[in-house]
Amino acid sequence: MPAGRAPGWWVRFDNEATRCPGCASERIQLLEALSISRKPDGRTVAFISGCEACGLVFANPLPTAEQLDQYYSEEGAWAAPRAERLERIERSYLRKAAKPPRPDRPPRVKPPAPPGGPERLLNAIAPYLPIDTPAPGVKVLDFGCGDGKLLNRFQDRGWQTYGIEPSTDVPFIRHTRLESPPQDGSFELVVLHHVLEHVLNPLDVLQQLSGSVRIGGSVLISVPRLDTLAVHRDLNYCIDARRHIMSFTERCMTGLLARTGFENAARLDLPELDQSHTDGQPKRLRLIATRVAQPPPPPAMPLVPAIEVLRQFRRRSRGVKGLGNGLLPVRVRAALIQHAREREAQARRAARLSETKTPAD
Repeated sequence: MPAGRAPGWWVRFDNEATRCPGCASERIQLLEALSISRKPDGRTVAFISGCEACGLVFANPLPTAEQLDQYYSEEGAWAAPRAERLERIERSYLRKAAKPPRPDRPPRVKPPAPPGGPERLLNAIAPYLPIDTPAPGVKVLDFGCGDGKLLNRFQDRGWQTYGIEPSTDVPFIRHTRLESPPQDGSFELVVLHHVLEHVLNPLDVLQQLSGSVRIGGSVLISVPRLDTLAVHRDLNYCIDARRHIMSFTERCMTGLLARTGFENAARLDLPELDQSHTDGQPKRLRLIATRVAQPPPPPAMPLVPAIEVLRQFRRRSRGVKGLGNGLLPVRVRAALIQHAREREAQARRAARLSETKTPAD
């Protein structure tokens, strides 16, 4: 039977993960059924699984590394909708770089940047880092830097700026491109701004980046916030089986950081950023952590917050997402969702067919 077809009232996939994609523990459990956009194999449902050892929550089955590489390549689905904007940014950078300096004209004083998302984010971490007064040669690495707008702000303040980004060359007109995180402990700060939810092994990424940060340096992380799902109720923002394939509670992220040499310094609750980016809803978890010689132990029972918030969300949901109200096994809930989706598709096909028919003479 092809993957994604429900054998009666029970769903199982041949390529389901049996180990945690982060810590490789076999102590994983199915937490919830997830309605998804139709896959090429016809599948319209996946599972939300969780690891009892590290607390990582992930879509199951996961996409392959090859599928993700294609999705985030320059020709992939991530970059294509942004191509026009990236081209405008590239033309702007090249135009400025081509302008010869005018020795007879004093240097232009750049006006303060508008208080948008990057500025507000930098202001929020200023109590923990010398954002506006960096020491000579201090370096920042943005892992998954996108179009480089955050690195631009750091560079304007005097930081040496480095980025890793497979989807576009645009930021590297201004900033230094790296293919992988250096393991020389030379960076004061590493930024992971909405990256970890997209990768197959977030623990491995954190371990690599730990080698880039000096003892006493910092990492800034922002990811969709699973803890507050019962408040914002946007499950597909937290996990969607295509782009956001990993999901995190604060307890899970604290544990992943501890496993890789970091200690949480602060959670950055920024209502003004929530207002401008997520309609005022607390959908984003922002943490700043310090690289330490003796990291604390990971917190106990790391999966419990995810289990509890998914239970709360299920109780408050309506329709297909709330089917089963937790009393039925997850595999049965997945079958109910899949059958409901199939009935909806059949109804749409029937409606289209009736619209194309002409009345008999």
